[in-house]
Amino acid sequence: MRLVDPRVELAVGLVALAALGFGILLVVLPFLSALLWAAILAYAAWPLNARLVRLFGGRAGLAAGLTTALLATALLFPLVLVGRQLADGITLLVDTVRQLLEAGMPPPPDWLFDLPTVGPQLVDAWNRLAEDVRDLPGLVQPWLATARDLALRAALALGAGLFDLTLSLTAAFFFLRDGLVMVEQTRRAGERILGDRAQHLLEVAGATIRGVVYGFVGTALVQGAVAAIGFALVGIPGALVLGVLTFFTGLLPAIGPPLIWVPLAGWLLLQGQTTAGVFLAVYGVLVISGIDNLIRPWLISRESNLSFLLTFLGVVGGAFAFGFLGIFIGPVLLALGRAILQDWIRPEPPGAAAG
Repeated sequence: MRLVDPRVELAVGLVALAALGFGILLVVLPFLSALLWAAILAYAAWPLNARLVRLFGGRAGLAAGLTTALLATALLFPLVLVGRQLADGITLLVDTVRQLLEAGMPPPPDWLFDLPTVGPQLVDAWNRLAEDVRDLPGLVQPWLATARDLALRAALALGAGLFDLTLSLTAAFFFLRDGLVMVEQTRRAGERILGDRAQHLLEVAGATIRGVVYGFVGTALVQGAVAAIGFALVGIPGALVLGVLTFFTGLLPAIGPPLIWVPLAGWLLLQGQTTAGVFLAVYGVLVISGIDNLIRPWLISRESNLSFLLTFLGVVGGAFAFGFLGIFIGPVLLALGRAILQDWIRPEPPGAAAG
């Protein structure tokens, strides 16, 4: 004879399960972003890891270690390169500002006078700025404390970013080593909840991640490479570092790369290098940003059946909702929602209801 109502036992069990899940979430939450990055890195590097496993005779640990080392090199080398160049750039900036304070701004370039309509206004603005530069030391002094606080926050953010990157690479090693077991466990858990539909949804999520990784990251890599070539052709210093920065901004479609090449083209024009400035502007529109409209849709369509419009909305909306990680989360959520909707509205085959 049972002394406790089964419904009470069920309710207590559900409450205990919910409390356990909430506790696990609290423990994992500080590391959730790093773990998601680790999963994305492991998924993107999985084909290489699988080849290494076969090459090393099935030793998954050795293959995962080498793959993780290659990932660390690919991620850390650009950061180290950019960091060194930024340090040199800050030194150059300080020297330039010091010279500007001592000698004042140069006179406006001749071509600025010849610009129709806006030429006189730009010349006046240039001259007013030259006058303000003489009073710059007094204007800058109140902002030194703010600049110091910003530098401290940037240093703390950099330390947190390096910690997250280290944690992501460490977790990626285990994801690569035990990936097949994790996928099988995920599939079984999904089947317990969603039935036969779980396998299909896992395939949709995987194809979408591949499409985003290859489409957006691959396009950004090409944009960074051609940008570095273009910057070197016009003689801009630090072309390689600026190409790396173009790669990172290229992860945001359309709006990213112009943040790099447009100011550089304007800087060349202000330096009186009209031919180089016009060339970089045309090169930026047709090549650096133009690649976005050619390579990205092709790469995405090869890996995922999600339309480019939905992928674009997922990337931009995901970035606004979840930050940089949302570039990958957004399209996956839209792809899963689309797959569930299609399964729901798909007509049943004849005779299915009768069976």
